[in-house]
Amino acid sequence: MGISTYEVMYIQALDNYPYNVEECIEKLQYVIAGDDEHAGAHCLMGRIYEEQLKDFKQAEYYYRMTLYLDRDYTPVYSQFAGLLINLKRFKEAEAIIDIGMKVPGIDEASLIYLKGLLYEKYEMYATAIQYYTDAKKICLNNYFMDDMDGHIKRVKDKKDLEKKSEKNKSDKKKEKKNKSEKSS
Repeated sequence: MGISTYEVMYIQALDNYPYNVEECIEKLQYVIAGDDEHAGAHCLMGRIYEEQLKDFKQAEYYYRMTLYLDRDYTPVYSQFAGLLINLKRFKEAEAIIDIGMKVPGIDEASLIYLKGLLYEKYEMYATAIQYYTDAKKICLNNYFMDDMDGHIKRVKDKKDLEKKSEKNKSDKKKEKKNKSEKSS
């Protein structure tokens, strides 16, 4: 059995994204019209709605449809979790990440990175750094490792800012207390 016409069109759509979005959409519409159970086409359509059109509701629809059609379609987990994190729906994102970690062939480093991002959003910086470090340990890509180094540096900078902010608040309280004692 050879590769179907829909698979060929999907590959062409993938090849066009994100450089020729119009061509990509045309091919995806053709694939979905002919094979409405093509998980990859739904996932890529979700990316277009998320990244190009900023229509997060439609993006979510396509990501959910992808999961409905094929729970083992690995690319959808990081895409969908990333969308949910951007929408500040952290519990849902964590659930998608946890489910994705059980899927054979998943890019675990990417999902661990997303866990780090979640904890960074929660302002739990030490935990975020640990997840970014864990992602580095299992990644197989130098660029990804460099990205994790950048995330770790950013979180450390945030920790330093937090310490400075707390020190400033403490200093202001002491100053206010000293003023009130002097005026008494």
